[in-house]
Amino acid sequence: MLRKLFILVFVVASATAFGQGKFISKNAYISFYSLTPLEDILGESNEAVSILNGETGEVGFQAIMTTFHFRRALMEEHFNENYMESSKYPKSKFNGKIENFNKDMLTAPVADIKITGQLTVHGVEKTITVPGTLGMQDGKLVGTSKFQVAPEDYGITIPSVVRDKIGKQMDITVKVNYLPYGK
Repeated sequence: MLRKLFILVFVVASATAFGQGKFISKNAYISFYSLTPLEDILGESNEAVSILNGETGEVGFQAIMTTFHFRRALMEEHFNENYMESSKYPKSKFNGKIENFNKDMLTAPVADIKITGQLTVHGVEKTITVPGTLGMQDGKLVGTSKFQVAPEDYGITIPSVVRDKIGKQMDITVKVNYLPYGK
């Protein structure tokens, strides 16, 4: 219940700030992946919220950490309790802007873009620039991005017993299908 209320407040606040020409997704996909010698680590969520301002190219994402799921329940427990400290840092967010944005991107075929903004994870905010794509695909406004982050850059401590067994970088994948706000 609290998670749904939190998402509703985020959506309403963001929509009010953006004005006309808004696009929204309430089920954006975000995953992180690390190849390891013992077992690959893959966490996935289809519950991230994103808003795109079609006038300015501003974009925001928010993910509740407990919506990430893993193949094994123990991985999910360790992720939330030991690494992300989800009770203390319940969400991650990104607020940024598409570089060289123009409104034609919203109706053109999918094209390469760059997005610069603030990524906040585990209570630590960093400026990042990531590659992505944006455009119409099968009649839908679709955005994607693939990039890497280092857990230690965000104050996430990996225990020494497993530190050398996982990659220093996590591969992040984002896929979002936007709808015009209000539909």
